[in-house]
Amino acid sequence: MEEIKFGTDGIRGTAGEWPIDSLGVLKIGEGLGAFLTTKSGERKVIIGRDTRLSGEILSKAVSSGLLSQGIDVIDVGVITTAGIAYLVSKFSYAAGVVISASHNTWTQNGIKIIGSGGLKFAEREEIQLQSFIQNGPKTSTNETRLGKFEYKPELSESYIDHIISPFKNIPFSSMEAALDCSNGAASYIAPKCYQLLGCNPEVINASPDGKNINLDCGSEDVRAGDSELKQITTSHNLHFGAAFDGDADRVILVDSQGNLLDGDHILLMLAKHYKSKKALKGNVVVTTHMANRGLEKVLSNHGIKTIRTKVGDKYILEEIMKNDYFLGGEQSGHILVFDGKHTTGDGIYTSLLVASLIIRSAKKDYLIQAGNELIKFPQVIASGTVSEKPDMDKMKELTDLKNSIQKDLGPEGIINIRYSGTEPAVRVMLESDNRSSVDQLAVCAAKLCQAVQSHTGDDGKNIEIKDLSTGKSISTKV
Repeated sequence: MEEIKFGTDGIRGTAGEWPIDSLGVLKIGEGLGAFLTTKSGERKVIIGRDTRLSGEILSKAVSSGLLSQGIDVIDVGVITTAGIAYLVSKFSYAAGVVISASHNTWTQNGIKIIGSGGLKFAEREEIQLQSFIQNGPKTSTNETRLGKFEYKPELSESYIDHIISPFKNIPFSSMEAALDCSNGAASYIAPKCYQLLGCNPEVINASPDGKNINLDCGSEDVRAGDSELKQITTSHNLHFGAAFDGDADRVILVDSQGNLLDGDHILLMLAKHYKSKKALKGNVVVTTHMANRGLEKVLSNHGIKTIRTKVGDKYILEEIMKNDYFLGGEQSGHILVFDGKHTTGDGIYTSLLVASLIIRSAKKDYLIQAGNELIKFPQVIASGTVSEKPDMDKMKELTDLKNSIQKDLGPEGIINIRYSGTEPAVRVMLESDNRSSVDQLAVCAAKLCQAVQSHTGDDGKNIEIKDLSTGKSISTKV
């Protein structure tokens, strides 16, 4: 069988196909259990999932693998990724497992591993764990004690109280908000948080049926342009709307006029806020190479430095921890506030932070003003399906095309080509100064996608292109 490998956010694939099938996830559970038996201390693992149809059976499979290695398992059912991270930290569990494919469709699923202290496994730990998974368990069930299984969905209430505790003295009753829960893990938790704080939000897409997670809803739908959340927020003249993804580690916002505010906008708002409180350590924001240079420019105007990493929240977290920084995040809406109480991105908590800023400002147009401050450079992203991921450095045609496009874009132009770490796709991001229009960038991005697809045997037609400033899809012919 094909080796099981970690991507940028755990192990992900099509549900029912190796390794995201019962046998593969059982093997992951066995490997994690064997890995944890080499460590001293607690031997309990907490498991949670989002609302995908495959989640329950995969939860049972990974539990079986862990139990067979003498690891006790606490299953909390449907909960956010940040919820598992918090519970691992609060109860000092050995690890946490989240069964989710984040913003992907219901046919996909995945495994995320949370280590002790509530931090996602570092790359070196993933490599060690991969070895245990590949080599199989070193003990059999008749040579060790079996683990004990408990089902404790009530633990999610502890997480809810944790999220809302910083905001209990803020008058949320004045907040008018809409929440798009993406028919995912936020469906119960997000509305409950707002209600407990005194806000009665408009709630949409909070009726999961196992197949409608992220279906024409949630953070990626809002980023794509017109959405139900935008319509409700503008028609009801609300303060703002917040859209989460399947496991609610991301959030995307719309203001009262329906304008998109992504992770770049949120980072700007939070950076200014924390700097004013003298809490922004080093006056630094950590983001990725996908962030718009408009963010870097406006942060610089406020005396804040931007540090960039590879795409993936784990790389942002590594940079934050290595240098004792405080704030980081991705344009996709994955925000890390590393304040000792939060160890991973939490879309619900981030939305409450922004809501508290709106309330404190007493300005209905707070988000409009914040959005207007960030003037983005023209930027697009193209995604093309690939059946394999060969080394791009060995594609001469791609290199020649990239060099030609770079020459046209000029020294200020940015080209970022990479394979997705969570999907069978190539991503091409282009950014320019105002010498190139969004439509011109879209044509170039499509050509670069096709250059990669020509090496993977794909037809070069299944390409989606988005304007990253507005979130809208772009149609182009190449």
